[in-house]
Amino acid sequence: MTQYRSLNLVAKSWLDQGKAGLLPDHPGNDNDPGRKVDVPSLDDRYEQENGAVFLSGIQALIRLPIEQMRRDRRAGLSNRAFITGFPGSPLGGYDIALNQARKMLDKYGIKHLPGQNEELAASTLMGTQMLNEHPHPDVDGVVGYWYGKGPGVDRSGDALKHGNFAGTSEHGAVVILSGEDHEAKSSSVPYQQEFAFEHHGMPVLYPATVSEFLEYGLHAAELSRYSGCWVALKLVGALCDGGEVVHFRPDQFKVITPKLNINGKPFKKVANHKFFPVFNVETERQLYVERHAAALAYIKANNLNRITVSGDHDTIGVISAGKSYADTMQAFEDLGLDKEGLRAAGVRVAKIGALCPLDHDFVREFARGLKKLIVVEEKRDFLERQIGRAVCEIGPMRIVGKFDEDGQILFPQEGGMNSDMVAVLLSRALAKDINLPAPSGCRLGELDDIAKRDYGAQPRRTLNFCSGCPHNVSTKLAPGQIAWGAPGCHVFAAIMERPDKRIEAVTQLGGEGLPWIGLAPYTSRKHIVQNLGDGALMHSSYMNIRFAVTAGVNITFKIMFNGVIANTGGQESVGSPSVYDLVQHLSLEGVKKIVIIAKEPERYNGKAMPAKVSLRTVPDLEPSLIELSEIEGTTVLIYDGECANERRRRQKRGKLPPPAKYTVVNEDVCENCGDCGQVANCMSLQKVDTEFGAKTQIHQSSCNQDQACIKGECPSFVTVEVSEGTRLRKPPLQEIDASTLPDPVLPAISTPYNVYVPGLGGTGVITANAILAQAATLDGSEVKSYDQTGAAQKWGAVLSSLIISAPGHPVISNRVGFGKANLYLALDLLAAVDKNNLACTKPGLTQAVVNSDVMPSADMIRDPRIVLPKDDMVGTIAQATDGKAVVVVDARRIAEGLFGDYVMTNMVTIGAAYQAGLLPISAQSIETAIRMNGRQIEVNLLAFRAGRMSQCDPEKLTQMLHRPYTINADRVAERARRGLDDSRVDRLVAQLGLGDTSARLQALIRLRVADLIEYQSERYAARYINRLQQVLQLEQSATKDKFDGTLTETVARNLYKLMAYKDEYEVARLLTQETFNARVQEMFTGPVRLKFNLQPPFMRWFGLNRKVAMGSWIRPVLSVLAKGKALRGSPLDPFGYLKVRREERELITWYESLLDSVLPKVSATNMGTIKALCALPDGIRGYEHVKSQNVEQTKKKTEELLTDLEQGRGTPRVIPVAVSL
Repeated sequence: MTQYRSLNLVAKSWLDQGKAGLLPDHPGNDNDPGRKVDVPSLDDRYEQENGAVFLSGIQALIRLPIEQMRRDRRAGLSNRAFITGFPGSPLGGYDIALNQARKMLDKYGIKHLPGQNEELAASTLMGTQMLNEHPHPDVDGVVGYWYGKGPGVDRSGDALKHGNFAGTSEHGAVVILSGEDHEAKSSSVPYQQEFAFEHHGMPVLYPATVSEFLEYGLHAAELSRYSGCWVALKLVGALCDGGEVVHFRPDQFKVITPKLNINGKPFKKVANHKFFPVFNVETERQLYVERHAAALAYIKANNLNRITVSGDHDTIGVISAGKSYADTMQAFEDLGLDKEGLRAAGVRVAKIGALCPLDHDFVREFARGLKKLIVVEEKRDFLERQIGRAVCEIGPMRIVGKFDEDGQILFPQEGGMNSDMVAVLLSRALAKDINLPAPSGCRLGELDDIAKRDYGAQPRRTLNFCSGCPHNVSTKLAPGQIAWGAPGCHVFAAIMERPDKRIEAVTQLGGEGLPWIGLAPYTSRKHIVQNLGDGALMHSSYMNIRFAVTAGVNITFKIMFNGVIANTGGQESVGSPSVYDLVQHLSLEGVKKIVIIAKEPERYNGKAMPAKVSLRTVPDLEPSLIELSEIEGTTVLIYDGECANERRRRQKRGKLPPPAKYTVVNEDVCENCGDCGQVANCMSLQKVDTEFGAKTQIHQSSCNQDQACIKGECPSFVTVEVSEGTRLRKPPLQEIDASTLPDPVLPAISTPYNVYVPGLGGTGVITANAILAQAATLDGSEVKSYDQTGAAQKWGAVLSSLIISAPGHPVISNRVGFGKANLYLALDLLAAVDKNNLACTKPGLTQAVVNSDVMPSADMIRDPRIVLPKDDMVGTIAQATDGKAVVVVDARRIAEGLFGDYVMTNMVTIGAAYQAGLLPISAQSIETAIRMNGRQIEVNLLAFRAGRMSQCDPEKLTQMLHRPYTINADRVAERARRGLDDSRVDRLVAQLGLGDTSARLQALIRLRVADLIEYQSERYAARYINRLQQVLQLEQSATKDKFDGTLTETVARNLYKLMAYKDEYEVARLLTQETFNARVQEMFTGPVRLKFNLQPPFMRWFGLNRKVAMGSWIRPVLSVLAKGKALRGSPLDPFGYLKVRREERELITWYESLLDSVLPKVSATNMGTIKALCALPDGIRGYEHVKSQNVEQTKKKTEELLTDLEQGRGTPRVIPVAVSL
């Protein structure tokens, strides 16, 4: 570590003092992870002028205006900076980061004012350049920065063009930070904005690295100040979401101001904001003749376009810009063509820094003497067409780019590219003229083999709304309705196979509802619903409602009012009114009817509403939509529901009071039918294995307490009301002394070490990668990173790359290429088995660390039949790593056992990877980086150390884990608590004569016999045993010495399931068991009140169509009801006459008849089909109509399987049957 350049001077000093013994032992060796120690500040990354600093793309853009203001101060200017814009990926978190750095910005006179939309923000920048026409005694000039993504550039086109025509003040400048989503990972269409900027007459600079964000950003401001042009920075997602070590030194960024004469006179910019017709033609001349000449002069003087490789005998030229240049150089390296190799092959390389205006003289100088030019650029041919024009004067030359010499597509116009794609396509273009070196064939062959890999069908993670997201409700429709969407969280409904949330079409942001004005006169459809977020409403779409009113169309604008722009990071909408104020305005616009659907209608108590406004609750959503669809004209429905994730964040930070209500599931009552998942679509509805099969359980550490799951057709959901100050109980924070953990041998970084991290959005993957990058920087390593997110925050995959190399030897690309991963750090098993991610592995090179626990996918929430083959999935990863030992750690179990919270899962996995000797970063630096991050320091340190302990002392770690009950409702524990007599159970089970040879089967049957006695009577349990005796004898006869009891087990499970149907008596018994009550009490730190959410079927006769929460008063009633089980099925049973109860009793007879029909036919050859038939009751789940529909589906499948049996099929066909809900 003596050769490193530290993250900053403070960090280096701190570490050096520790080594010299001037400080106490490093906190990594401290038994108190939370003690106060001096650590470097993350704010240093914005001010340090010498040394190495790790910066993400966003952090570099935060430092940019700070750097500019410091330069201006050194130049004697009293300048300020003004930053405005609108968030959007890949700059979605820029404004959040600006707010976090507000103190630093204030120190340098930098003002950040988010725009209500991009056009308004761009227009404000014009004002920053009017300073010369107004008094400004304390300010010499303003450097304005605008941020946004492709749609914002398009929306702001007129403002940008006017601003650029007008120019900049004497000491002012304007820089446009254009975030570009080439692959449309989080955009409605792909974007490439240099064409728009060229149309506006704006110069465009294109950085190739995060370091160049600063270099080119400073050049952009100086170019703008010198030429009077507004200057755009093209910032692609791979760099905005990336990071790298940036090396600083004093006076690093030097600027040369050219001396330019135009028509014999020194150039002087002129600003003109008058835009008077005819006279503005002179402004146009000044822009394109004088200011563009000045821009070109600046570009030449500062060498923004460079020839990076050249030789004496070059015949081929490769020219590229920005990220494509980095991809090209990485591709050359992968093909075995370093700079010497390129010179030997006669290949000349140019890097374009200024896309527009392109320096034609530079291009001609580069191309002179060449026979062929290869232009490598993503998307359309912005660079290629300019190059073609520039070289047409110097003689014949082949130019290939979008097409090769034969007219075939070469570099694609759609999507984006990476270095692997460029390597394949570039080699194709080069191979026609030069002999590629041997490493090229190896790399191309490797890429071809990777493309052909087949891992079979693997489960995938699908996107979904967050737990408790109000969009789960707000996107619902009435039967027969269709809806349109626009960019925002609600658009995820477009990919959900849910007819009640269907989105048929999507417009651009700001286009909501307007296509209906054009369509309505020509279709027989009478009405449409338009989903709209409050962020979009404030951004631009309020005018749409006014236009729809004017046009007289029948449309309902369904506004999700959640208080934040949730899809870009939870920013508050600029200028957003309250719902109450909004309806006042809308009522004046001619809207015919307004309905507010409120989760908390009491908040509107005492507020007078306009006559056309109705306040309703969530159950009224569907009838309200029907009502509004029948009203002629424009109507509005507002769903007032706070963003669940943002509420949770604020609760954790003490900005909102903690929840007063929680929800738990009585697992004994649960049927695992999936209805709650269909109703609530909530990612916290997870499965847990019990003695009686899989059940649904609410994952409390991810639950946002939406309580929509209660509405499912099931009495298992129990509301827990807590008193003030009462919270979920968490284990006491323990200690792990890092000095007791052995130090592993870390990997060498003589060659770059590639870490690929498939993870789950919303679980802190990006933070974890940033901590590792920071730590590697502290070690003195070179680091590059990339976090591919897109829509990952909605339970999609986050794919992170971390590349660590030796000091002074930075790598080119920030993305782990195919077949290059040294460590496959699988934080999410579902993402890890995706073929596209496994492509980064290489047998013999890659080693894997896998978190074996899986947070569910959206499909798993809605379909209870899906069971992930975790062992097979880990096996797939092992296959991809050539069978090298895969380190498997149940990180979620460790995190929840130590902290009662799953969010430390990633850090536990990282600790395991470190201790396994697979991370080339010191534990000391990892722990320092955790402290520098400043968030949950104690638990992050403990999680990292626990991960380490999982590999070096797993037994001790297991003893440390808090062992909460797997389930709250436990009939086995309840029976033990009550000390019931087991003699009757023993007597009945003994009749089977299983002995000790089938202990597992005997235990399974014994459990069910005991429960059937409690359920009804010993006689009832004897009926069960008698049937199992018959099955056991038939199975033993058919299989003889190969008897394994699996057929008997199948019948034992399924016959019990039908016999112990959950009627009113049984639900009452299960809900009132003391074990459940006691365990729920133990979950919390104080007293709680339980409320049962019930809707007895007979109450529907009286018109009760919703569940009713019943408090402690109902327990004695339920206890009395449970004792009425003797009436079950008799003429005196008041519930026995209900259709569903008759159906449940008939199912027992049906199943026994089925057994009588098929079991005598059992043989070794048809055992598979017989077992499938005997297992059919497992699909009969749920309550009331849910159960009835599943019965219908099951009987249909029975007929198909009986046909298989009759036709002699030993193995049943796979007959997909959806669980009907």
